Amino acid sequence: RVPTPAAAAAAMRVFATRHDASKAFLMASFSFVNGWVDAICLTRYRAFATMMVGNMLTFGHSAVDYWLAGRDDPTIGVLPDPLFYVFLVVNFCLGVSLYRVLERSRGWSGKHFAPLVVIWVIFHDIMDSVFAPGDLVPTRWNVLRLAPVFGVQDAMTVRNGFGSLPWCTTNNVVTIAFASTDLALGGCSMAAEEWRKLITSAIMFGFMILGTVSGAAFDSMTPIEGLDDFEIAVMAPALGVLFLVNDWIFPPAQKTAERLREGLLLTG
Repeated sequence: RVPTPAAAAAAMRVFATRHDASKAFLMASFSFVNGWVDAICLTRYRAFATMMVGNMLTFGHSAVDYWLAGRDDPTIGVLPDPLFYVFLVVNFCLGVSLYRVLERSRGWSGKHFAPLVVIWVIFHDIMDSVFAPGDLVPTRWNVLRLAPVFGVQDAMTVRNGFGSLPWCTTNNVVTIAFASTDLALGGCSMAAEEWRKLITSAIMFGFMILGTVSGAAFDSMTPIEGLDDFEIAVMAPALGVLFLVNDWIFPPAQKTAERLREGLLLTG
């Protein structure tokens, strides 16, 4: 079926306000950065710093290998292999808890965490470069340093941001498939909200893939010797800026009224 004028108008209204457009930009940018970081982490550490589902699945595989099949992964070291993934998830949760504690006790928001995030991510890559220079492979345990940073990030975007994880999840993929099926079956009169879900999910999907491909390409093809030690650090400034932008688009609750009076809040 050909889309009706009403359907076309609904689609055009998806990002009709400044707030909606800014939110879409923020979601796309976070998706790109997270895709880049996990592409590097998968190569360096065979684990994920930003998303814990992959680590939980790998934990199950590692537990069977170690305790039932008797296979030991030499890249993990002296501790039982599954503990690597347990500590990784725990460190991520500590980042979430740190965000919540400082938010409640000190009123911290994205702008307070931004400089710490930038410094810590750069410090992480410096430590990797110092203790595993040249062609040496950094120990997989180093990814534990990064996990709290992305625990803070995810807590911020879920609780005080756009209300979801800052990268494309299975939920976004289901949303894309569901809405696309409706369109294919003639559901061209979808409401503006359904169009918004479809387009924002597609944006996150596309930009996460773009970030993953870009990070992997940077890792494989960077021509400058030594720069490949700082593949994650190059995203640190962008991540810090996104923390600041998150506060601008979704200001902390206690400052919303003040920002409305000053005309600084994007109200659409």
